[in-house]
Amino acid sequence: MKECIKVKRLLSRYLDKETGDADSALVEAHIDICPLCKKELSELSRIKELILGKERRTLPEDYLVCRLREKIASEQYTEKRLSLVGIGSLSRRLIPVPVATIILLITFLFLISTGQQVSESSLEDNILSGAPVTTEAALGLILGVQD
Repeated sequence: MKECIKVKRLLSRYLDKETGDADSALVEAHIDICPLCKKELSELSRIKELILGKERRTLPEDYLVCRLREKIASEQYTEKRLSLVGIGSLSRRLIPVPVATIILLITFLFLISTGQQVSESSLEDNILSGAPVTTEAALGLILGVQD
């Protein structure tokens, strides 16, 4: 068992022919009598063959620069898109303000065009007279609606 542990540590180096004569002889002698270590050496050998059999490809020189540029462009597009989405939601929240202003302006112009004149002092006279003034009455006096 102790010998298996020692041999397993040497198997990879033995396979790469990096062991000395004494260690190589130890591994070879042990593999002849131990099926588990022989199987492990066989698996390591098969893995090495697969790795060496693979085609080694190299990346183009500017590969990393291109990938970095793509990533930056992608992030800028995302940020731009998010900012436009933010503007869209902001505009949906702000649209009612001008619409309400336009409606009030049209209403005010319509009331003025009906020919009723607003007396500048009528509201002041009404308030100074001591008579109770309701909001409706004040609005009516401002807009020129006469009772």
